[in-house]
Amino acid sequence: MDMENIRQVLEDAAQIFLSAANTITNERRREAEKVFLQFRRSQFSLDLYRYLIEHSSSSYVVYQTLTALREGIVKEWSSLDDALKEQVVQYLLSYVYTHYSTLSAHVREQALQILVVINKRRKAQRAQMAKSGFTVSLALINLLQSTNKQEFEFGLTLLNAFINEYSFSNANEAGLTVEQRHSVKRDFEENELKTVFELLLNKLQSNLSSISSSQSSDHHLFSSILTAIEKILLWNFSSSFSNTRRTMESSSNVETIDWRPPVSWKQLVFDQQLVEFFFHIYATLKSMNETKSLLQRRCQILRCLSQLACLNGSLVSDEQCRLRYLTTFSYYFVQTFLINSTLTINLIECFDISNIIANLITLFTVKGFCSMNNDLCNSFLQLMSQITILLCRTTITSSNNQLDKIIEDPTIAKETFDRLLQAWSRLLYGIDFGRFANLRSLAIEIFDTYLQTHLHINDNYETNDFDLADNDNDDDDRDLFSEQLICIGLFGRHIIDYALPLLIRLLIDRTKKLYNMMNNSSSNINTNILDRINDDLHWLLLICGHVLTEEYDSDEQKTIPEAIMNFSSEQVKYCDLNKCVQIAQHILQQSQLELSDEVMQGVSPITQCLVAVLKLSETERHLCHKGQFEYISVQVAVSLTWFIRRLAANYLGFDEQSYKDVSQTLSILLGKGSEMLEFLTNYFLSKVVTNLQMWASESDVIKETADLFVTLSVKKDSSSIIIKNDLFWTLANNVITNQMPIQLINEEYKRLLIKGITCSCLNNSSDEYRLHFDRSIFQILNQRLHSIVESIHTLIEEIKLNNNNKIHCTNALQTFYSESVLSQISTLINSYCGLIEGGSRCSSEQITYLFEHSQQTLQYILDLFDFYHNYCDQVQIILELFSLYAEHVLVYLNPSHTNIFYTYILRLLQIFTKCNYGKKTKEVNADEDFNAHIYTLLNCLNHLLAKDFIDFSNENSTNTEVNVGDVVLYGLTICLPLIQSDNLLKIPSISLCYYKLVSTLCEQHSECIFRLLNPDQYSIFLSTIKLGLDNYDNEICKMCLETIQNLTLYTIKQQKLNQTNEKTKYLEHFLDYLLQEIVITTTTLSDLFDTLSGTIYTLICAYPNQFYYTLGQMKQYDEHLSMIIDKLANDIGQKPDYNRKAKLSFTVKFESFVTNLRRIMKK
Repeated sequence: MDMENIRQVLEDAAQIFLSAANTITNERRREAEKVFLQFRRSQFSLDLYRYLIEHSSSSYVVYQTLTALREGIVKEWSSLDDALKEQVVQYLLSYVYTHYSTLSAHVREQALQILVVINKRRKAQRAQMAKSGFTVSLALINLLQSTNKQEFEFGLTLLNAFINEYSFSNANEAGLTVEQRHSVKRDFEENELKTVFELLLNKLQSNLSSISSSQSSDHHLFSSILTAIEKILLWNFSSSFSNTRRTMESSSNVETIDWRPPVSWKQLVFDQQLVEFFFHIYATLKSMNETKSLLQRRCQILRCLSQLACLNGSLVSDEQCRLRYLTTFSYYFVQTFLINSTLTINLIECFDISNIIANLITLFTVKGFCSMNNDLCNSFLQLMSQITILLCRTTITSSNNQLDKIIEDPTIAKETFDRLLQAWSRLLYGIDFGRFANLRSLAIEIFDTYLQTHLHINDNYETNDFDLADNDNDDDDRDLFSEQLICIGLFGRHIIDYALPLLIRLLIDRTKKLYNMMNNSSSNINTNILDRINDDLHWLLLICGHVLTEEYDSDEQKTIPEAIMNFSSEQVKYCDLNKCVQIAQHILQQSQLELSDEVMQGVSPITQCLVAVLKLSETERHLCHKGQFEYISVQVAVSLTWFIRRLAANYLGFDEQSYKDVSQTLSILLGKGSEMLEFLTNYFLSKVVTNLQMWASESDVIKETADLFVTLSVKKDSSSIIIKNDLFWTLANNVITNQMPIQLINEEYKRLLIKGITCSCLNNSSDEYRLHFDRSIFQILNQRLHSIVESIHTLIEEIKLNNNNKIHCTNALQTFYSESVLSQISTLINSYCGLIEGGSRCSSEQITYLFEHSQQTLQYILDLFDFYHNYCDQVQIILELFSLYAEHVLVYLNPSHTNIFYTYILRLLQIFTKCNYGKKTKEVNADEDFNAHIYTLLNCLNHLLAKDFIDFSNENSTNTEVNVGDVVLYGLTICLPLIQSDNLLKIPSISLCYYKLVSTLCEQHSECIFRLLNPDQYSIFLSTIKLGLDNYDNEICKMCLETIQNLTLYTIKQQKLNQTNEKTKYLEHFLDYLLQEIVITTTTLSDLFDTLSGTIYTLICAYPNQFYYTLGQMKQYDEHLSMIIDKLANDIGQKPDYNRKAKLSFTVKFESFVTNLRRIMKK
């Protein structure tokens, strides 16, 4: 077929392929696609490609032609002579330049990619080539040096192609190995990229004067240069990587903030004063008349400076060099933006400036910052402070909306403010606060500004310069502004002598105003003033709580901040310790007592704060008792309870051994064994009871209240106090018997209350309280459970007897399906869940005790599981209970108890399978409920397997009558058909849980898979593994590969013992599958190459014959593959033996094989 006919065929195919879906059948579209695939696989012919490019009227045909040219060059590289390659380069350079303005973007990019691929392949052979051979690199340099505007713009486009190709995202396009790609990338960075960067900087300088004109083309060119520079400053240099292979495979899409140019860039970065250059460009732009376009260019410059603030790596490995760079950067930074101690920036620039500050402090560390001279540090801090204050005011809606007009998106200001505060946090945690003369005054100014913008400061509450915006966000302020509050709390601790008295004064003032309004005889309430008082109290509690306490993880030991302890110690000499102890009691006994200066005189600030909070708490209690709920907001109730919980967690019964210096005041007030410790702990318990009574319908308040109760229960000192209080046992009885108002509370929070009750009772060393726990809690729950189960059993037996009472018994049995009884069942099982969660915070002896006394309970619960198998809520809670036992209790059980628990799990699984096979339902949300059941069951099975890794039982014997692998596999065989029939593996949470289970099971108990699964089950099991390889992300794919590898390793062991069976042969298919479908085609598993090659090598060792058969099939597919296939076969040998050293060696050889394979079989 001549070239014109080929063109006509391709254009007809393109027209069909690009036609609208409703005008062309799928069959014709597939035929058209097949035409292009055959064309791309045809013999390489530069003449044909040129003809099609020059004569085709279809851009799609041109694109496909260029694709065929690129793939042909990669595939035929070794057979094409250098003259032909150079001919392609010259032709494409000329073609793209000549048709630059008329070519579509995708055609232009494809043509330029071919040029870069040729250059890249030549670079891989650079030892055999002269410098003049890299014509594409030379063309790039010449174009960027050109004074011709069109040529320069063409150079920028070609540079973009270089940057895209040399990044790791397109790593396989040129047919190079990992090591070759790394090598040519490093060469590009040290030569072309460095030269290009210098040229762009010079071009930027020379075009600076033209930017002042109103010509849009000049602005566009200037912006294009800056965009190219930004890309280079964001470049992920090879010197950033310690492990070439793994990093190139896993980090292709990871954005890093570090800029790590190699040592060869030193002269460019330091000697040519790169930092000064960008600040000079910024200052020049700023001196021009302000326009939107110039502002955008300035922001681009600031983004460049933000990346220069991330300079890292070998270029600044020397401390002196780092300090010199940081000092230079900071000097010009301050000189540019802080003129005569006044901030001179546009608000929209704050985002990038904040990034610069954050990057400097993060990359050069607080130690590096403090190494600069004091004057520069003070100026830097002043600039940082002024930007912080500006942003702080911007994040609050201004009454005159002037700030809103400057910045369009308020969330940008908040994100910027948060990032700047994070930088402050790093600084304040490591800095010597007293060294810098102005830091205290700056901290006070920032702290004051935050208060001013979040409180209604003026007395009449009518107007405010910075009124708080209405917040329609459902998120709690504590979560929404957590980063801000943490940093402001840190500021407050650094100026604690100023911040704490101020907060106390404001807290007392707002509480007094609320108290006065409560006692005002007037029937008219100014709701506006009342709302503002409540809003102020809410924010004061949040700020004060973050000043007095630090953030900790849930399991981390909570302590009093060092700054608070030191401040309290310093204040002892000004305090009357007796008065400190007495005033807290007085405020509770005399709620009308006014906290005047006279009353507070001689009382330590920490005590004053505690007293102010107690006063507010008592005011809230009086309002609630009077039914005046309109006076106190739910938000204040939540924040007050949260504050008390933080105080209880960090201060109550604190361990004096954890501190160098202990405050005498805090020791007397809150230390172990102090009178006030008992008084406050009991008051906090009464606060829990009051909240449950008064705020039962407010879930947010109840959640904090339940958390407060758990905090009191978990701490040994406070739990030993509250358990002696009659209120505790009254509360326990109300919770266990589900009396009002406990009935109104969410089941989740009831469970937390039972957790706290259990924790308090079992953590106490006295047998008296354990007996009380048995009688008042455990036995009551067990009796209730026993009564329900026995009643059900009796009625069922009566019905089976078929006597005269059958109808009556049937009707009676139906009452157990009523809403009220179902609710009781849910509450009862949730109570047992709370018992286990509380017991998990106790000693191993107590956990074992719980299990020993739960055996009959678990049997009864299994009976309920059988009876209520059609009721999703009850099924779910029971599954959760057994999952909790598996997670928290199993690891402490001895072999005998472990066997008993396994038998319970087996019965649970048997009931589940009996009741779910073939089950059909018309219930609303039935699918979601069933999915939750499967997820919880898989989670439970995962917890069972953890026993193999973690065992805290006192008996070391691991011999159990029941094999955990058998139990888990039995559960898996139940779940498998259900999972497959409902396509549950499409649900992310279930798929992750399932593949984690399968991977762990095959790692620890591979023999169970082959021993217990029948062929049909085994086939279904392997199909889910293939599904995981085909459809899921790297995490799941990795687990699937590890599963195959572990199963294959077991097969190899069995082969050595001559004990193979039919099921061991099933894995052969994965060898063919991985080679044909994954190695040949570029898939996501390329990012898991080490795991993939290890799995393939394991399969080769188990099935060498299948491997060589597959290689033979590949040879028939393409004769060009014979050489590389024979080389791989010779490297492996006829009968490879599995060992770690051989597997690592195979990975290197296989990587080279795959690269050549993809190059030759390019589609």
